[in-house]
Parts: sequence; structure tokens; C-alpha cells
Amino acid sequence: MILTKHGKQRIKERLGLPKRAHERHIKSVLSKGALYSREGWKKFQVVYQGFLYVFVLEHKLNPILITTYKVNREIGRKVY
Repeated sequence: MILTKHGKQRIKERLGLPKRAHERHIKSVLSKGALYSREGWKKFQVVYQGFLYVFVLEHKLNPILITTYKVNREIGRKVY
């Protein structure tokens, strides 16, 4: 699992988690979160505790966190 610099910044900004908790949080997102949409083999989105996590798969099938959004009650509408 890889966290991009942008992904780390968004976790800190939107969730308020310290750096040492980022990897542990993303592991729980991947294991307990609901798969929202999948666009081919390379990109997928997971919803977990009111946040939408956007991932891309590496060539070795390792997930890479791109960014995190807070979502409204309707999953499709994102709040910026």
C-alpha cells in the first residue's frame, strides 16, 4: 500500500489523524469499507465512515491512495 503526498495531506486535513495512524487507517478502510465504484482494473473508490477514498492500482496490484472526500448522505454528491 502506498500513500501519496496529496493523500496524506487530505487524511490529515479532513480526518485529523496523525501521521503514524495513516497506514493503519487505510488498512481498515480497505478491509471494512464498501466498494462504491470500480472503473476498469486501475481505479476504484471505497466509502468508509462518511468519506470517499479514491485509489489507483499499481502494476503489482498494490493500492495507491490518491485523495479523500467527505460525502453527503447521497454517496454520489461530494462536498468540497
